[in-house]
Amino acid sequence: MHDIQKQRGNILKEITLETGSPVVLEDFLKAPVDGARFYTDITEIDTSVPGSYGIIISFTDFGREFHQDAVLNVLDTTAPTAQSVPQVIYRGELPEASQVVNGIYDLAPVTVSYETAPDTSAPGEFTFRVLLTDASGNTGTVDVPFTIIDDHLAPLIYGAHDIEAFIGDNISYLDGITVTDNYAADPQLTVDNSYVDPAVPGTYPVTYIAQDEVGNVSSVTVELTLRERPARYYEPEVLYELCRELNEQYGIYTEDMTDVEKAFRIFAWSTSHVMYAGAADKTDWTCAAYDGLTTLRGDCYTYYAVNRAFLDMEGIPNMLVERYPVTWSPHYWNLVYLDGAWYHCDSLAFSSPRGYYFMCAVEDLNPFDHLYDESLYGPEINIAQEPVAQYVHYDTLEVDEF
Repeated sequence: MHDIQKQRGNILKEITLETGSPVVLEDFLKAPVDGARFYTDITEIDTSVPGSYGIIISFTDFGREFHQDAVLNVLDTTAPTAQSVPQVIYRGELPEASQVVNGIYDLAPVTVSYETAPDTSAPGEFTFRVLLTDASGNTGTVDVPFTIIDDHLAPLIYGAHDIEAFIGDNISYLDGITVTDNYAADPQLTVDNSYVDPAVPGTYPVTYIAQDEVGNVSSVTVELTLRERPARYYEPEVLYELCRELNEQYGIYTEDMTDVEKAFRIFAWSTSHVMYAGAADKTDWTCAAYDGLTTLRGDCYTYYAVNRAFLDMEGIPNMLVERYPVTWSPHYWNLVYLDGAWYHCDSLAFSSPRGYYFMCAVEDLNPFDHLYDESLYGPEINIAQEPVAQYVHYDTLEVDEF
């Protein structure tokens, strides 16, 4: 015969569990008790919520069922945890504390704050501590690494150049324009063409404005020249087809060559195959290019235009250079972007024993034949200053690395 009091004595009248722990009968028993079971439906107890809960435990003695009251205390004594999210920010900025940690774990709601107010006024590498506090007052901390950037440099705008177009053309202002920044991956670029009257011929300012995330701004202004389309005008694709035919006929260059190799062979070919005739239709460069490509005759403007047609077809940036001031006659040649800089290239170089110039820096030019208005080329047009003539081989049409 069991002693009922002994049975009761083996049942704990009060226990304490950590939040989230399962309610297990054995936790209430100091020793085995016959027929012990939860009389209370413990599935209705949410142990994620701290509090005290009354529980009835039943047991048997001599076939009879007896009940014993007990108390379940659920306490939250565990600090919340989280992982740090390393930050790269600009000087003076500070993200919300909740944005610099993730994976927060706790059974109760957690508030996130900085332990002390971080000072982000100076650039450098820092560690700021974030405080996690749950509803029961338990606290945990996370050390978050911060890289603070002092960005005072404006984005750089590349490829801005004067534009020529005809009235009615769809002008692609962003063609060839790129923007880079020392920190911002995608600085904002806007085009201010508010001064342009697309229906009236003239020269108008167009300004490119780049801004990074912290408000650093740079701008470049170019000129858009609008004119009436001349009666004699050739679409560039017409010229490109003529260039392809001549390239196939003469084997000027191959597509697997570099831009430098292609350009060198273009100028060498135009010098040796286009005959100087002393005159050209200068109504539009396309007229001179068409005449030069079909007749292989013309003056210095023809050479410029023929070279331009080939270079444009191959996507090699180039522009017109004109003698200034005009001395005994006008003269025209090409400025070509090769290997990171702009170089003077002239298929009709009077003072050259080879008959032409290729990849000439400013110092290489004969000032009598090649005076030009340097003010027309702003700082974004980085005309080569250092000569590279020692690397340019006219006999083999090769250019060494420099």
